[in-house]
Amino acid sequence: MAGLPQALKALVAAVAFAAALVGGAGALPLLLEARLAALAPGGLAVAGIHYNPFSGRLTLRAVSARDEAGREIFRADEVEATAPLRELLGAAPLTLQRVRVVAPRLVVAPAPALTLIGLGAAGPAGPPVVIDGIVVSHGALVLEEPGGRALVARDLTARLDRLAAFGDGDAAFAVQTALYGTNVWITGQPVGRRAYALRFRADRLDAAAFLEDFPQALGAAGVRLAEGRADVDATLVFAGSRVLASGQVRIERLVARFAEPRSAPLTAAALVLAVDRWDLAAGVGRISRLELQRPVLTLDRGTPAAITSLVEWLAGPEVMLRRLRIVDGTMRLPGAERPITLRGLTLGLQSAAETGPRAGFVLTARAGLGPEGRLTLDGALSRNFRRAEGAVRAIGVTLDGCGLEDMSVPLPVEASPGAVLAALASVCKSGGPEMAPRPLSMVLGAPRWPPDPPNVRGAPGNPGRPSKPGHPS
Repeated sequence: MAGLPQALKALVAAVAFAAALVGGAGALPLLLEARLAALAPGGLAVAGIHYNPFSGRLTLRAVSARDEAGREIFRADEVEATAPLRELLGAAPLTLQRVRVVAPRLVVAPAPALTLIGLGAAGPAGPPVVIDGIVVSHGALVLEEPGGRALVARDLTARLDRLAAFGDGDAAFAVQTALYGTNVWITGQPVGRRAYALRFRADRLDAAAFLEDFPQALGAAGVRLAEGRADVDATLVFAGSRVLASGQVRIERLVARFAEPRSAPLTAAALVLAVDRWDLAAGVGRISRLELQRPVLTLDRGTPAAITSLVEWLAGPEVMLRRLRIVDGTMRLPGAERPITLRGLTLGLQSAAETGPRAGFVLTARAGLGPEGRLTLDGALSRNFRRAEGAVRAIGVTLDGCGLEDMSVPLPVEASPGAVLAALASVCKSGGPEMAPRPLSMVLGAPRWPPDPPNVRGAPGNPGRPSKPGHPS
């Protein structure tokens, strides 16, 4: 019986502690609301708050945050999280774990308005709340731009694990949202101690609307994308101060309008651009593939400045172009009497990279000209696009009233379409023996095909030299 008073004392103490804890639980929501109110400059309002001190589970309903001007910058139907009681009562920053946010709407102004999330360990001057793991469903993100329309991402679903480790670059996340008329997937993960990778994927994205919101992508190029749907699969690697892009963008049903008022738009069934470790800040890197499928380009009124700038940029030392292709294109060029149309144009540039980083290209081109005419071009092009070698062959082509049944001429040094046509037209004007028709093999210095008959005396078509007197024939 002597031990009974001690057991009673322990039981009474436990009951008193539980009573105090449960009784004080009514004051905990007020303490939480006071701590959370410091998250937004204009305060934070909650329609309902519930906290379970035993499990640490926190539920907030109808949450709203405002900026200093009283404008609503955040709202959510419900927020659930786990908040340890010891951190709630302590002076250290509050850590919210396993956060789930339902139907949030966040407005991000050009100037920071919220200090909602700490990206790393909370120090003495750190944020009042640190988020460690968050799931967002049915959200919306509004990015405001001064003097422009806001960028709105709807139907946003996101999962960010170990968010507090972002400061060390050791956290991963996944986001899915509706943006520019399609679903966009964004994932992030560390790729080293000092590098982080973001992968973007989207199908049928409205490329024209995207470039309207980010005009710096084209800058002062003198061209505007009017229509186009893009399939994107790209990865951005953040390494120190550098951002390296790798991946591919395919824009279908492209319509681009030039700055020149009388110029016709460029249309194409598809544009494919693939880059490898492209430095976004420096504007240098490797273009592994640049392809235009079924383009239609009209140049009879002059070449737009945007095309000239593009060619000069591709020829510059900052760009390492590996392959360029034009497939089944149509090009309208100025002519002496009437415009000249090249149909079924196929052009290829393949870098001869094995001979050095500044090596030139293997050049091939095919096109139809007139009712039945054909042009073929084979040769080489220097890396800066300024010097060409090779030959161009015209079969059944009529230029300025002059018919060329089968003519091969050296490729002009300036291998532009206009220069090639001018070289062919000069054959008719000169009529000299030096411009007489020559087989393509003679122009290129390659073996003739079909080969000449063997140089055997007496062979048909090759009688050989007459024998000297006194020598057997």
